[in-house]
Amino acid sequence: MTPSPFQQALWRAVGARVFACTPHTAHKFRRRLLGAFGARLTGNVKIRRSVRIDRPWHLSAGHLTIFGDYAALRLAAPIAIGERCVISQHAILATEMLDPQTGETTTAPITIEDDCWIAADALVLPGTTVHAGTVVGARALVAEDLPGWTVAVGEPARGIKPRTFANAG
Repeated sequence: MTPSPFQQALWRAVGARVFACTPHTAHKFRRRLLGAFGARLTGNVKIRRSVRIDRPWHLSAGHLTIFGDYAALRLAAPIAIGERCVISQHAILATEMLDPQTGETTTAPITIEDDCWIAADALVLPGTTVHAGTVVGARALVAEDLPGWTVAVGEPARGIKPRTFANAG
């Protein structure tokens, strides 16, 4: 659902400012505010008031997903985030990117499946999918799809080992 130009202007002029001024623990209010502007948030999603969201109508997130302080969601295209995910502080999810050499803009959706963690200051580029259970290390650059249940680090991010659980079994 793309809102009317009036609703888009209302988000930029009022909604984003109200969002940023909410009390620290007002997660439910922020969920409802984003929902009023078209975001599809299911269950107990927690979004810190310092998260920067430019187009909430392109955002969907599942139950128990958490967005940390100063995360930035650039939503020129949809971002779909599964359940039990963490988008850590200062992480950037950008669905639009300008190629400095050609001057062309690339716009594509981002998908983050269930049980993923995008660590601090990581950058996820347009058109990528982070498959279920993947941990993206701090300051990593996700430029292509990452396989499930791995730990990925670097620029560009590459899986360095499988993600395992100490008490699995």
